[in-house]
Amino acid sequence: MLIFKDILLVTHNSSWWKQKKYRHESAIFLAKQRNLGWRFIKKDLLEKSYLNKDTRTFSIYYLKKRPR
Repeated sequence: MLIFKDILLVTHNSSWWKQKKYRHESAIFLAKQRNLGWRFIKKDLLEKSYLNKDTRTFSIYYLKKRPR
């Protein structure tokens, strides 16, 4: 039996220094999840909304874990 989890993280921005910041934060978060026993399954991109000025792009990460 497996446990599944979905996580929404920022993976892109039009500003190079914000993109670096968001990618770094997401990588640290995913590394912590991996240390807790979660394993990566797949990543889906969410569609951008062009109605606002926010230039972030979000991704959904799907993780799985075997219970002890």
